Amino acid sequence: MTRYFKKICDFFDWLAENWSENSVIQTTRSAGRIIWQSFLAVLAIVMIGLFFSIGTIAGYFANLVRDQPIISGVKLQKEINNYSESSESYFAGNIPIGKMSHDLIREKAELKAISPNLIHAVIAIEDESFYEHKGVVPKAVLRASTEELLNKPQVTGGSTITQQLIKNQLLTSEVSFDRKAKEILLAMRTERFFSKNQILEAYLNVATFGRDASGNNIAGAAAAAEGIFGVEASKLNIPQAAFIAGLPKNPFVYSPFQNNGGAKKDFSAGIGRAHTVLHRMYASGYISKKQMNESLKYDYRQHLVKSKKRTDEDYPELRQEVEHRTQIVLAKLAANRAGYNGDRLYQDYLSYKNMEYEYSQGIYDRSLKEIAKLHGYHFDAMSRNKKIFDELLTDAEKQIATGGYKVYTTINKPIYDGMQNVAKGYSGYSSDKYARDRKGQIIEVTNKETGKKEKLEDPMQVGSVLIENKTGKILSFVGGRDFQRSEFNYATNVPRQNGSTMKPLLVYAPAMELGLVQPGSIVADLPYKRGKYMPHNYGGRYHGFETARVALAQSHNVPAVSVFTRLSSATDRAPQYLKKMGITSLVGSDGYSPANALGGVTKGITVEENTNAYTTFANNGQFVDAFMIDKIVDRDGKVIYRHQKKPVRVFSSETSYLMLDMMRDVFKYGTGAATPGLLEFSADWAGKTGTSQDWRDSWLVGTNPNVTLGVWNGYAHNQTLDRSRYSQQTRTLWAGFANSAYHVDPNLMAPEERFQPPEGVVRQTFCGLTGGRVTGMCQAAGFAKTDVMNTKYLPQQTIEALEPVQSAPKPDKPDQPSSPKDSRNTSEKAAPEDGFRIKPDFLMSHFPYLDLQSADPSLLGKIRK
Repeated sequence: MTRYFKKICDFFDWLAENWSENSVIQTTRSAGRIIWQSFLAVLAIVMIGLFFSIGTIAGYFANLVRDQPIISGVKLQKEINNYSESSESYFAGNIPIGKMSHDLIREKAELKAISPNLIHAVIAIEDESFYEHKGVVPKAVLRASTEELLNKPQVTGGSTITQQLIKNQLLTSEVSFDRKAKEILLAMRTERFFSKNQILEAYLNVATFGRDASGNNIAGAAAAAEGIFGVEASKLNIPQAAFIAGLPKNPFVYSPFQNNGGAKKDFSAGIGRAHTVLHRMYASGYISKKQMNESLKYDYRQHLVKSKKRTDEDYPELRQEVEHRTQIVLAKLAANRAGYNGDRLYQDYLSYKNMEYEYSQGIYDRSLKEIAKLHGYHFDAMSRNKKIFDELLTDAEKQIATGGYKVYTTINKPIYDGMQNVAKGYSGYSSDKYARDRKGQIIEVTNKETGKKEKLEDPMQVGSVLIENKTGKILSFVGGRDFQRSEFNYATNVPRQNGSTMKPLLVYAPAMELGLVQPGSIVADLPYKRGKYMPHNYGGRYHGFETARVALAQSHNVPAVSVFTRLSSATDRAPQYLKKMGITSLVGSDGYSPANALGGVTKGITVEENTNAYTTFANNGQFVDAFMIDKIVDRDGKVIYRHQKKPVRVFSSETSYLMLDMMRDVFKYGTGAATPGLLEFSADWAGKTGTSQDWRDSWLVGTNPNVTLGVWNGYAHNQTLDRSRYSQQTRTLWAGFANSAYHVDPNLMAPEERFQPPEGVVRQTFCGLTGGRVTGMCQAAGFAKTDVMNTKYLPQQTIEALEPVQSAPKPDKPDQPSSPKDSRNTSEKAAPEDGFRIKPDFLMSHFPYLDLQSADPSLLGKIRK
């Protein structure tokens, strides 16, 4: 036994000796030590990096919130429950207009008076771990950030209900890490002072829920339940609760009701959002699968409350316009605070909307991304900026409703009241017509009360704007005849083709700026043919060779197109003149097409833009952008915004004066000659009339050294105006508005000052055909003209553009044969002069597309074909 035991011990001794000496075993043990030591080293580095990162993030967070004061529980309670202070707006002179967002309906409700269905729905879609977290859920913030970076749809937000409450009640809506850090800090502090039920109750009373059946803005769960489904908040069923819970994410997209009341034809976006809420409720365990499936079949339209008559306070149109402009200002300010350029962000927003229009109308027959590339835009950046500004606008709307701002405008109350009275009291409007679609079919709408189809009536409308030239202040406007009947603002928001009022802006002023024409330059009102494009004058008549001054005063179309053709050959930047003058609605080839010279732009421009552009001439060639919001003061009395004038040089002072001098003749002997006789005062007026194609729009814009007044007439659905009366209607309204403003402020409307020529403008005789010195043939042809002109383009050269045309010699009589002497005399004697021909090269360069062969010889004077 001992012998066996010894053998076993010897075996283990041998095994141990060989194990320790074996190279494989030694290598394995060495590798194991290296791996273990490497693991410890990596672990140490990771832990050090982790602690360093945590420290860095904590330091960064501390730096972001270093200026955030510690808010006491008492102040927190006051701020969180302060949601009833509406903003106010004022006329110039601090005269109250009234509450902004006055249609905001809010009903406060205790949590116990709100259906558990709604509470569960809100928690499921907004903050599923509401009762567990301490104000912030890092996982949710990370998830939302990842979804945002990957551009994925966000089903649930990164902010808790507590954070949303803080954002709405204590902070601005700027998009920045600074604001987010403060939000997180205050959310955690709020959780220390308030119970979950107090926080939830405050949130449900603060949140906005879009519009009710009458078109009023609604806030708070109680108002939402009553305004959308006509039930008390405590009696909301599961599908109704899901619908309401889904609204705060984008209340005016998901709302089932229109701005002016009544259900939308399509509110599938809101229903889709409600279905998302239902799925979240099921996933969170608040409802069973059976309840979810039954709720998904719910007929929301059938259960919407019927619309009620909406009551508006005084100045609804003005209030709406002021709110819209304030919303844009606040959005820009928020963008600036977030580190963006607010103005640039807004420009990208407008440009993107124009691209959407081009896409929807099939102007390019390309995708949005391809259209962006065509314009030289960075599509992804544009899309991102559009989305950001949309969100800022939504936040700004909430701020106006609850922020307690005081908004001071430029609107002169007595002038505004007077112009409204003129618009409403004018008895010369044409009769209402039935609205028609693009195919000419009468449009029918459903009567909300009877449910029956009725033909949509289309009344003649008016839009007008009065602007102070030097400051850009919008002193007054008329947005339509009756706001209750139509809430479209035809002065500021409805673009229309501006007809011949485009000629000074896009044709004559740019052409004079480049020295292509002067007021006395000869232009051709003769047949123009460019492929299939053949413009005509009103009445179809031509008037031969005439000066640019006469062509503008009489509003002859063909010369304007001809001059624009020369302008387009000289520069490809003609549209830039319009853009510099504040016209933002150009799409497609607008500004490049010959038809644009006559106002035939795709979308059109607004009365405000058209009138504002004309102030450029009165301001010596500088564009001063019109504005209505003078300043905004917050609830603490701090001025957060004050308008700053930023003039933009468009034309020289010489070009501006020449343009004004030409437009004076519109009121002297041109198309607006009957207007001064309707005025009760006199001033140095210059301006232009305009009519769009098929007599759909009628315009008159006039400027004097103090103000510019623009008026438009037409129908909302582009019905044809009464050809025998429309121009009289337009000038009567224009004069009526001017007279009413004169009664309020005579010095404003009738300045003694006149437009004065700058040093660079002189009166000069020159050859109107060539712009050079007068030659014998130019004089004989009747083209020598004396008029004001820019000294920069005084005649320096002698240019002969004409050549004589001689008639053939008469043949000898057959019964009197000529002698050699007679033959000699006949050959030596020159044929009598019969007229002149324009040299072919000059004709091509100065009158391209002139169809001289089709012209009536009686209109050509001394010129021969």
